[in-house]
Amino acid sequence: MNENDAMARLAAANPVPDPIAAPTSQAHFCLRAVLAQPVAQPVAQPGRHRGRRMVLAAAALALVAGGGTVVARHLRAERPEPPRNTVAAPSAIFAAAAGAAGKSAGQGEFVHVAGTAGRIVHVPAAGGYDLIRVDSVRSVQPAEGRPGEGWLAVGEQGASVRPLTERDAAAYRRDGSPSAADLPGNEGDDLTPNLAGDPEFTGDVGDLPDDPAAAVAAMIGTPSAAPPDGQGWLFRECTRLLDVFTNSLSGVDRAKVFRALGALTGVRTLGTGTDPMGRPAVGLAYTGETVRYGLIDWQIFLRPGTDQIVFTQAVVRRPGPANQTLAPGVVQYSTAVTDVVHSDTP
Repeated sequence: MNENDAMARLAAANPVPDPIAAPTSQAHFCLRAVLAQPVAQPVAQPGRHRGRRMVLAAAALALVAGGGTVVARHLRAERPEPPRNTVAAPSAIFAAAAGAAGKSAGQGEFVHVAGTAGRIVHVPAAGGYDLIRVDSVRSVQPAEGRPGEGWLAVGEQGASVRPLTERDAAAYRRDGSPSAADLPGNEGDDLTPNLAGDPEFTGDVGDLPDDPAAAVAAMIGTPSAAPPDGQGWLFRECTRLLDVFTNSLSGVDRAKVFRALGALTGVRTLGTGTDPMGRPAVGLAYTGETVRYGLIDWQIFLRPGTDQIVFTQAVVRRPGPANQTLAPGVVQYSTAVTDVVHSDTP
């Protein structure tokens, strides 16, 4: 999927009509905070075929009275087989990703990545309102753990803002419809906000044991202050280490991190089959409590058959003091990878 495709999909999810805030020439993407939900199964309507069954029963009685034979199995509706559970366990998904790690080795010395980063920004002016801010993201990293430094640029290729709700749109207009550059406390230099206040893993992945349980124990012992929810911290830190925009790990080290993820408890599989942009993907999630942002569902989406996390999002399940204006189900932040190219050119 190229950037134009991504822009079209994101624009189609625009929560506010275009006349409210038309995008500028530099605003490449518009992202609505949406939470993918499994398709609900239709509810059977009792009594729907009762009339038909009564007619069949009357015909059967008439046939018996006339000396005929009735085969009962023709009068009974075939019962469909119960649906089979085809959702893979998180451990199996992470094991498959670990097996795919390193398959791109030899395709180029550098990895060029393009995409977007979206987040909710609260503006206190005009009575307070929430905006969806979307920044372009570009990065170049050495491939497969090669030595050297990469770079990450957020917002340099354009940024856009869009009111979250109609009420926010009214306040946004009263405030003069500020652009992304006008927002107070611009956090555009960061890829994602640290909602849980996590300490960063500062160890060397190459030094972690090969055994997943031992690697998990070693990572937990690394932070200076032990996180209150160790499993949640590991899920977020491991997925941060595997982030496509900033990843510089070798295939061996990525496989080690994926296997560590497979040893965690509390991770569940999302049965959506696609990411929020509609692309085929396998979703996994971990729900945890935070001090400032309430109950958050951290979600990642893997491209099938690869070790690439192509979409991440943090979904608000219950808001906290720092996001109390948001409704449950709103996406606090997200990242989307739209293009990955291996090249010998940095």
